[in-house]
Amino acid sequence: MKAAVQYGPKDVRVEDVPEPRCGSGEVKVKIEYCGVCGTDLEIYEGVFGLMFTEGWPKGPKIEGHEAAGTIVEVGPDTRQGYVVGQKVAMNFRSPCGACDYCRDGREHFCEHVAMSGGAFAEYAIYTESAIHLLPAGVSTRTGAMLEPLTVAMHVTDQAAIRPGATVAISGAGTIGLLCLMVALRSGASTVLVSEPVAAKRRLAEQLGATITVDPLNEDIDAVARQATARRGFDSVIEMSGNLRAAQTALTLADKCGTIVLAGVYPHQETIPLSPFDLYASELTIKSAMVSPYLFPRSVNLLSRLDVEPLISATYPLEGIVAAFENHRSGNAIKTLIQPGTA
Repeated sequence: MKAAVQYGPKDVRVEDVPEPRCGSGEVKVKIEYCGVCGTDLEIYEGVFGLMFTEGWPKGPKIEGHEAAGTIVEVGPDTRQGYVVGQKVAMNFRSPCGACDYCRDGREHFCEHVAMSGGAFAEYAIYTESAIHLLPAGVSTRTGAMLEPLTVAMHVTDQAAIRPGATVAISGAGTIGLLCLMVALRSGASTVLVSEPVAAKRRLAEQLGATITVDPLNEDIDAVARQATARRGFDSVIEMSGNLRAAQTALTLADKCGTIVLAGVYPHQETIPLSPFDLYASELTIKSAMVSPYLFPRSVNLLSRLDVEPLISATYPLEGIVAAFENHRSGNAIKTLIQPGTA
């Protein structure tokens, strides 16, 4: 089969590799769409922070994790009754269920997590627990948005958004815009979206943002004060991964507000933090890492959301480097790879 194999930083080659074999408790999926994530670009460039931690697998390696497709084989000893031909989306992580973190409701920090084979390929193998049936009427193109939606769900859960709440979101990429959609469905009354790219601000407005602001050319603090009668926001979500934006996020929250730093930041950088300001305003600062136990809820919500406007471009597998460059431009929102096309 064809697959995009990464040998090192900026060294990805589309080549023929052995087709994976389906083992006990596993399901083989023909990949129809796989999204390009911001972390995929950082892995391509060799700068993703987790690459420098113990246990990160060495290359050559097939990446790609935001995937959907069709079941083509079901291995022995599966329990859920999956059959060939079903349309599915997949979690790229299969927690063990036995370690202390899994048993304590923190599966995203599983000590023995199994990572599925990369989906920048024609076929990939998943453990049965990673397979999620798509609802009737939901295409695999939409299904490729499931994993990013689970992250947005986790971020908004962390942000503790209640009906009538005010919310600020920094960064109108895929997950930032999904956070906007989820926040509105959670009952947020006012949602500000900060984003330097004009086209992304316009899309945020079309999706229901109350206010949009260009942080490079407007005074975001002044806009925020005006939007909230000088109080600040109940919840602030930082999704851009920009250190300056993360610093600004700390100033946008109301008394007793919650700030979620959910972007992927340069792993060796820091930002200043005033403990007194935290004390004086009783602020809560959280972060978000992937999406524990959120695939079932996200499958339920996926059919209720129109995510098509977030899909900017589609490339064949052979165009994956061009897809990375398109993502790097900052103008793309969600770029999809179609392994089965040329």
